[in-house]
Amino acid sequence: MQLSITTDYAIRITLYLLKHKEIVRSSELSEKLEIPKTYVLKVTKKLEKVGLVKSYQGASGGIVILKDADQITLWDVIDATENTTMINKCLEKNGTCSLLQTATCPVRKVYIFLQKAVEERLQSIYLSDLLDDVDSVLERELEIDKNSKSK
Repeated sequence: MQLSITTDYAIRITLYLLKHKEIVRSSELSEKLEIPKTYVLKVTKKLEKVGLVKSYQGASGGIVILKDADQITLWDVIDATENTTMINKCLEKNGTCSLLQTATCPVRKVYIFLQKAVEERLQSIYLSDLLDDVDSVLERELEIDKNSKSK
């Protein structure tokens, strides 16, 4: 899975809003994060649709975050912005297998395992972790990996 630029922008916008904890104009987001204003609006609509942000129109309008950083996972933002989060087409709800072997395919079983691992890992990383100290998050994740391999 390769994350889109939309998702990258969404993560950056969400982190910026969390740091400022007030209504921020889309022009400020565009300028400070170096994201085209039209793209800021596109991204914030996706985030608004899932209840992460609220947009206000008018002279004193802008965008505000609706949740605290310890209530939003990296997965929440990714899932809100990506068209698909599946690592292979056969895992999609209407997924297709060129060999029509979804029930017996041994590779699909590996894809399911990997998909679950990716989702669980991203659901374990809260944006508060990224705001505080991304290095400690990475160290914790590496420790989890090391412990699971030693079992």
